[in-house]
Amino acid sequence: MAKNGRDKIVHAAFKLFLHKGYKKTSLADIIKATQLSKGAIYHHFKSKYAIYLATLDAFFFKLYDNFIIDDDHLNLFERIKNRFLFFVDLIDFIETSDENNSFPIRRYFQFQLESEEDPNIRAQVQQTLLQLSTEIYNIIEKAIQQKEIKTVLPVPVISQQLLAMIEGITIHHSTVEHEGKQILLQKYDEVVVPYLNLLTKQNLS
Repeated sequence: MAKNGRDKIVHAAFKLFLHKGYKKTSLADIIKATQLSKGAIYHHFKSKYAIYLATLDAFFFKLYDNFIIDDDHLNLFERIKNRFLFFVDLIDFIETSDENNSFPIRRYFQFQLESEEDPNIRAQVQQTLLQLSTEIYNIIEKAIQQKEIKTVLPVPVISQQLLAMIEGITIHHSTVEHEGKQILLQKYDEVVVPYLNLLTKQNLS
């Protein structure tokens, strides 16, 4: 029962932070959204900041930890897309779990940017992004060793280009009001897949 109460607070607070930002969200807003008493809130969390840290943990850091998968048996195309799907599924969760679901990409980036004003949170975000960057690097390195990639470009260049494409597609479409998942997947096919085809010298037709 306690766990359900805690989860209810975290989910409700996350929606509020996405719409209003952390600074503009009050404890009273969280109480109203959860329909719990102030005492019930404080039973689980010592402060609004503690709730904030719990939302970041649940909807960014733990999500990525749970996402880490053993997919060495898959080909280059499938492994890179798996990493892109982390962002896509996160945006889709925001859009489909919220009745006020417009501009899910923009709202998530605003939430992340505000969070990074806190140096401790910024360090955690940087560590998570470094983990993703390392994964991409290792995937590219293995693809070259197995001759999936036949270009002479060095591993750091290819991995940074792919990361820039993945992040760029997401950021560039922050103005999308609805159907974020469908649009991001479409843009991935239009931008990243042709690039991977060039790396592997496959037929683009």
